[in-house]
Amino acid sequence: MAAARIEVETGQLSGGAQRTGGLAGELAGFRSRLGVAAGLAGAAGAPGARAAISDSCAAWGAAIEALEQQAAALDRNLQGAAAAYADTDAAAMPGSGV
Repeated sequence: MAAARIEVETGQLSGGAQRTGGLAGELAGFRSRLGVAAGLAGAAGAPGARAAISDSCAAWGAAIEALEQQAAALDRNLQGAAAAYADTDAAAMPGSGV
């Protein structure tokens, strides 16, 4: 029986980490702009409209913050996986240039 073989493209993991890290940053920026919009809710004439805008912005902000945290965690996990696979390859195949 042949041993199972796993090949990992560490560059793909690192690239994925960069993309998810960038996404986390974009989400943080969007959440900040949403906070500005919530601050402008007072310009709405009717009290009900002000409350609805403020509540909606708060709910969206919380959801976006959760997505931002998940993207940042995925970024860290992908970076860690890339480093671990590279270290394992280097130890298993010394001199391979990995």
